[in-house]
Amino acid sequence: MTVSVILADGTFPSVAVHAPPSEVHRRLSGEAVLQQAGGACLDQLRSNKDSARAGDAEGIHQLRVAVRRLRAILSAFAPFLLPEPRRWASNELRWFADALGEARNLDVFVSALLVPARAALPAASEFERLAIAIERRRQAAHTAARQAIASTRFDASVRALTRWFDRRGWRADGDGKVLQRPIEELAPILLDRVRRQARKRGKGFADQSEEQRHRLRITMKKLRYACELLAVLYDPAESKQFIQRLKRLQDDLGDINDVRVGREIIAALAEPGAPETGIAHAGRRMLAWHARRLADNEPRLGRRLQQLIETKPFWHKATI
Repeated sequence: MTVSVILADGTFPSVAVHAPPSEVHRRLSGEAVLQQAGGACLDQLRSNKDSARAGDAEGIHQLRVAVRRLRAILSAFAPFLLPEPRRWASNELRWFADALGEARNLDVFVSALLVPARAALPAASEFERLAIAIERRRQAAHTAARQAIASTRFDASVRALTRWFDRRGWRADGDGKVLQRPIEELAPILLDRVRRQARKRGKGFADQSEEQRHRLRITMKKLRYACELLAVLYDPAESKQFIQRLKRLQDDLGDINDVRVGREIIAALAEPGAPETGIAHAGRRMLAWHARRLADNEPRLGRRLQQLIETKPFWHKATI
């Protein structure tokens, strides 16, 4: 099991810690892999606590990555888990995601939306007012996130989830016989299931709404995390190429989602019934610039999605 990085004084580092590489091997049972993966994600969660509390945006991002990875892994293993225990664990993880979501969304708004638009568009005082308004909200969101991270609820949830994985709480009143099978037997079943979901979500992509593309993005992210966990069972070159394609597609879909969330953030800045402001105008200009950029990228995105759908997945080939 992965061990957290701990300093000599017993504290965690104040720099963001990324996910460790998968340590899965074919002789492990499915249950052992699930337990190992849960421990690694919780280690990443604990290791980034101090960084996030110190105000590091990357620390908050890595906390969210740990939560998303673990939720994706639980989703991949869902057919082999009893519903109630799995639902409990998922709800605990949802709390983390909700507590950190606004801070991360506003960080992305600044870095991925506002900064490039300001660099590309003519300078205007409206953008400065928008930046000030967003920074005010961002600071408040980070304060709320730091309070959540420092709360007893945070520590209690981490401890409860740690006990759940240590004691294999997904068994509940069952014996988990299916999960006793070697992971090399279960991996294709798990990966095929998530891939089918992704293919289904990708149908009719050109005519999909933003919400449909958001759901496709989430499913692709689940597929990526499942692939990254289990790729060590297969040919490295084949798995690396497939995962790289997934990442590129996920980045493109994430770009669309950033604009969708950005539209919601801009709308929230306006008070109901209040007259039009320069901030709202700047927000519309920014979003319009990004909309044009996304439209230019649309054909490439469609090709990447089709290429991934048509690619024979690496787990359908010989294991190493």
